[in-house]
Amino acid sequence: MSVSDALERACDVLRKAQRILLTSHRRPDGDGTGSMAGLASLLRAQGKEAVIYSVDPIARRYKWLPLISTVVHTIPFDERFDCTIVVDCADISLLGDTLPPPEVCGTLITLDHHASGRPFGDIAVWDAAAAAVGVLVHRIAERESWPVTPECAVPLYVSLISDTGGFRHANTNAEALHVGAELVRAGVVPATIAASLEERPSPGKVRLLGAVLSTLELHCAGRAGVLSVTTEMVEGARASWEDIEGMVNWGRNVDGVQVGVLLTTAKGGGVRVSMRSRSERIDVGKVCMSLGGGGHPGAGGCHMSGDLVTTKDKVVRALDGAFNKTVRPVTSPTAAKESDSAAGD
Repeated sequence: MSVSDALERACDVLRKAQRILLTSHRRPDGDGTGSMAGLASLLRAQGKEAVIYSVDPIARRYKWLPLISTVVHTIPFDERFDCTIVVDCADISLLGDTLPPPEVCGTLITLDHHASGRPFGDIAVWDAAAAAVGVLVHRIAERESWPVTPECAVPLYVSLISDTGGFRHANTNAEALHVGAELVRAGVVPATIAASLEERPSPGKVRLLGAVLSTLELHCAGRAGVLSVTTEMVEGARASWEDIEGMVNWGRNVDGVQVGVLLTTAKGGGVRVSMRSRSERIDVGKVCMSLGGGGHPGAGGCHMSGDLVTTKDKVVRALDGAFNKTVRPVTSPTAAKESDSAAGD
């Protein structure tokens, strides 16, 4: 089924639906959170009941977004929805056991754009050319001639700039810039959004950033900048795990570096890997796919077993292969599939 056909089928369901559940992967990031809130605003403006559901708390840096105060963290088993929309989720495994049973969900629609995605659901709207799921939501609004209000535009803009790195990543294309312009016309003030997201870090985050920057290592002839975060560093800085978001970009921003990497010791064991690329020559989504994860050309992630040293060695070897155009899949059964958005950057 083509993207256009799948989108039309999804719109057909939405026109008839009255009660709609919206959810995303565990620990939703800017794209997942923004696209849920933006779509909820569109649906509510049409007189529909749209419920935003996330088992995990929404990250502090997104709690100011419209409608996020209405997020629910549990769904009673006697609830019934006409349809459920899962946004920004590359693989059903990334939902864990959070998705309610079919009798609660109704028709299952997925909106996703991960090149490494495994489409699922009754209707899968999957387009790797979309820079963010917010772009797919905007397509729905255009197709249905639904007005985009400031309440809707703000979270969709956050979705867009989150997955394009503020229009700096390789996935930034003409449609992304067009949608961004349309959202500005709808009332978004880019400077205000930037200030809300980036310019008021907590003291703990600043202390943690200093500790993380001290771990910088350059690999692959200076083309990869690798940073590390441990539990001891987070606790020592009196920070939270939310505070590591965005720190991977510091590794990428070093002069001469083309790929930034952040290695984070995971609470349940293993190491989460986040990558960001500033070069069209390196598709970090494919690199992470070779490690058992996935993502986009400009952003990727995975979750690997082992300690930091072992993981770092595997990541560096995979990047060496990418720079030399010899990326090969890692067959280790311990590498769990995880998209960049759930990799904990």
